[in-house]
Amino acid sequence: MKNITTVILAAGKSSRFKNNTSKIFQDLGGLSIIEHVYQLAKKISKNKIVFVCNEENIGELKKKFIGCSFVIQKNQKGTADAILSAKKYLLHTNALVLFGDVPLITYANIKKLINNFSKNKLRGSMIAFKTDKPFGYGRVKTQGNFVTSIVEELNASFKEKKINLCNSGVMLCSSKLLFTHIAKISDKNTKKEKYLPDIFHILHNIDKSFTYVLSGEDEMLGVNSIKDLIRIDKIYQNKIKDRMIKKGVIIVEPDTVRLSFDSIVKRGVTIEPFVSIKRGVTIEANVTIKSHSVIETCTIGKNSLIGPYARIRPNSKIGENVKIGNYVEVKNSIIGNNCSISHLSYVGDSSFGKNINVGAGTVTCNYDGKKKQKTIVEDGVFIGSNSSLIAPIKIGKNSTIGAGSVITDNIPPNSLALERSKLKILKKNRKK
Repeated sequence: MKNITTVILAAGKSSRFKNNTSKIFQDLGGLSIIEHVYQLAKKISKNKIVFVCNEENIGELKKKFIGCSFVIQKNQKGTADAILSAKKYLLHTNALVLFGDVPLITYANIKKLINNFSKNKLRGSMIAFKTDKPFGYGRVKTQGNFVTSIVEELNASFKEKKINLCNSGVMLCSSKLLFTHIAKISDKNTKKEKYLPDIFHILHNIDKSFTYVLSGEDEMLGVNSIKDLIRIDKIYQNKIKDRMIKKGVIIVEPDTVRLSFDSIVKRGVTIEPFVSIKRGVTIEANVTIKSHSVIETCTIGKNSLIGPYARIRPNSKIGENVKIGNYVEVKNSIIGNNCSISHLSYVGDSSFGKNINVGAGTVTCNYDGKKKQKTIVEDGVFIGSNSSLIAPIKIGKNSTIGAGSVITDNIPPNSLALERSKLKILKKNRKK
């Protein structure tokens, strides 16, 4: 079905979230909540996407989602009012309504909604879900598979509150039908707002044209509070981890591990507790990430060992059979195959060849006070413990740097370099 425009409702003020950052910009697995919704919308309607915003978030949304359309809902008078504000973008199309704070909804569910709409030649369809705890949700009243009305929690009778079929808010409707009847929606309710779901009752009385498809409850959860965000984050993380485990990844104590939406982790990888893998990471087969390590925007080659307490920062490439050990930090660097940087070292803005051994406490001094400088270490180099390499510098093949050295000049291949100041005892003052 091609003639679909997606409208994303994102004009809420996040008053219940009690956070300086709007709920739709909160992080969920490396993407903001609103980015998750956008990625789904893009699969359905490509660039035919309209954001209904408020005055505070429209600037940020325009920066993030170039090529989309944006309107401001000025008066915050309910979801029907929000749809009306986007009317000019929805004419002569079918309108898919999504919510900017509902990030777990899947492409499969939207396809089911579209297929139901198309195959049954409906003029409208919605997604509903069943729950044992329907408090707070609009209740869906039905006649067969047709929706007769939706009653909001605040306006529901005691009997209606017992209904466990709930409204997700997600719907697909002919815009012609929608805008013909949306003006009939009343604001005579507790909040004096015009609720879009009220249109179901109006349309049912006309031609019983609205039906529904079922989804799981988890996929329809919205973020209205920090507690909601924590719950949704856990569900999302579990989905990523379950998918990886099925592919042969060993995750020790999964509840302590955090992954990103785009994490690529190959078969045979072991991830120990309290590891954080951020966006842009590829980990090849049979790697072990030991506990309390942080990995971001990098690639790690086969059979390598990372951690514990290691940090691999962006734009790094770790080769095969590499050991990055305890409290080692690597940033914007290439580490070749069969290297060992075992503990307490910092490697930044560097290019390391193959078969290099780095002693404990080694530091590449990459910042000269104005800009970052490059350190090049060629194949087969041995760097003794507690050495400092003052960039820009090049260490030639098969050279050895003596422990405790401060290297300020290039070292030719096959050399032994030792640079230490002479010990001076200025005063003998020890008392017996």
